[in-house]
Amino acid sequence: MGALGQRRVGDNISVTANTTAPILGGRRSSGSTISKLVLPAIGTLVMIVAVPMLYNMPTPDLQTSSAQKQKNDVTVKKDTNVAASEYESPKREEGDAKTNQKAAEPSIAWEVVPAADHMDATIAELKPATLCTCAKCGSTSLWEELFAIVEGKSFKSMNYTGPPWIHTLSNKKLWTNIEAKRKTDWSNFKDQDSFALIRDPKERIVSAWKSKVTCDTDEEILGHRMFVPQLLKLAGPSSNITARTDKGFPCLDLSEYLTVLSQIHAQGREGSLNEHFLPQHLGCFKDVPPSMWTVVTTISGPNALCSLKSVVLKSANMSNMDDGCKMI
Repeated sequence: MGALGQRRVGDNISVTANTTAPILGGRRSSGSTISKLVLPAIGTLVMIVAVPMLYNMPTPDLQTSSAQKQKNDVTVKKDTNVAASEYESPKREEGDAKTNQKAAEPSIAWEVVPAADHMDATIAELKPATLCTCAKCGSTSLWEELFAIVEGKSFKSMNYTGPPWIHTLSNKKLWTNIEAKRKTDWSNFKDQDSFALIRDPKERIVSAWKSKVTCDTDEEILGHRMFVPQLLKLAGPSSNITARTDKGFPCLDLSEYLTVLSQIHAQGREGSLNEHFLPQHLGCFKDVPPSMWTVVTTISGPNALCSLKSVVLKSANMSNMDDGCKMI
């Protein structure tokens, strides 16, 4: 399983990890801080946080919602097989899915339908779909590719600056050919095709640290004053971790960050984490397990782009999978 090895014995999971090895997606952590933190303690802390995510996340699998999609099983499933090998965990019973009811609160998933207020050739090719990605899973790249598909032009050609950002699919300033809302009613989920983007939990944990709370920078970043206090507050008064302030802004070293996350998980508060740190089984798969989604893939999956097209377009050409099908 590459950088993440996992073996299940009964209800126990033994895991070995190399936090500096390239994980799913082929990215390698960089920066002086990470390269120095290859101590066993760091690996242990990563596993304290990542293992619950792996254990609770059902194995991604490809399911088709229509007879038309069945012919694409073999090619599209290449993406999900890669994901499944990295997310070895017990499957949730299908009875746990909320496909016959409304969720208590909106999901991070988007329900997308063609816009009804005007028609053009692009809109005529679109079909209803459920789309979802976790933060720090390649969401910006996903939505830029979706924008090109549904709007018929590149996002960069818009010279658009937010907020709202491209991630807000209900923003009609950008998304004119679709109508989107956060999904609350899962009763029609099986009637629509669906697409979910995932990422290796260990890689995602480090990525969130680097982009939001790291001390391995001399310049303040947007998340420092927002996310550092939030994480420490969730860890509670019993936490022995305090933020560094010697650089003029609050930040956390990698080891302290991982300790804070493990403390939050140990107290059962992971569901209150910001979306950048929220476990993936509490995000896209909170209401419906991966096995019920049409496509579950990573941003670097070999067929990620073609799979996305097959979900949102009525007549996507799937005959040349692996040929120009990568997003990044």
